[in-house]
Amino acid sequence: MAKQNDTLKYMKEEVWPKTKKEVERGIKEAKKILNKSEKYLKTVSEKGVKQTKKVSLAIKKEKLYYDLGKTVACVKLENWSSNKKIEAILGEIKALDRKTARIK
Repeated sequence: MAKQNDTLKYMKEEVWPKTKKEVERGIKEAKKILNKSEKYLKTVSEKGVKQTKKVSLAIKKEKLYYDLGKTVACVKLENWSSNKKIEAILGEIKALDRKTARIK
């Protein structure tokens, strides 16, 4: 029983203070790493959101080009400049271009 008490006393007085310091230092380093990774994750997420918005707008623009092509195919050449549907589609395409340009 004496050896066991000596071992516990040695662990409590000699080993634990050193171990405690190392554990506390490890916790501080882990917090620093977590803060850095959190900032990086936010940056990556924001970039991903912006990229997703750009792709979404590009897809909408492609659909408008498709609709414009269908409309132009049905309208005579002389009536292109006065056709309200063509003008509306061109306006939407320009608006999407402005929205895409605003995303940095």
